[in-house]
Amino acid sequence: MRKVLLLPFCLSRAEQEEIGRMAGERGYAVVVARSTGRALSEVRAHVGAGSEEPVRIVGVVCAGRAKKVGVGLFLLKIRQWGKKALGLRTRRIELARVAVVGGTKSLFGRRDCRVGFNVADREVLSRALDGEDTFIRL
Repeated sequence: MRKVLLLPFCLSRAEQEEIGRMAGERGYAVVVARSTGRALSEVRAHVGAGSEEPVRIVGVVCAGRAKKVGVGLFLLKIRQWGKKALGLRTRRIELARVAVVGGTKSLFGRRDCRVGFNVADREVLSRALDGEDTFIRL
C-alpha cells in the first residue's frame, strides 16, 4: 500500500519537521501543499498512474478547508462509482483527516489563522498514521 501525508504550509517549521519524522518512520511520503491543485498533482506523482495498488492518504487540514476537501471527496467517490459501472479498473483509496489546532473557523476556504504557528492534533495524527482513524474508503 502506498502512503502519502499531506501537510498545509501554515504549520510551523518545527511542527512540519517533527510530523515529517513521524510519518517517515511509518513509511509515508510527505507532501507540503501550497494549494489544493498542487497537492493533488504531488499525490499523483507519488502514487503513480495506472497502478491498482491501494493508497492511503492522511491530510492535515483546517476546519474551513475540510469542507472543501469533503466536496472533492464526494466527487472522487462519484468518479470511482462511474469507473466501476463501466467496468474500468479502480484502486482502493483510504483517506484520513487530521485537524489543525488553533486559529478561527470559517465557512469555506481560508480562515484567520496564524501561519507559521499552527500545530496538528498529535494524538489524532498518530492514530491516523497507524491506520486506525480512516475518514472514508473509496
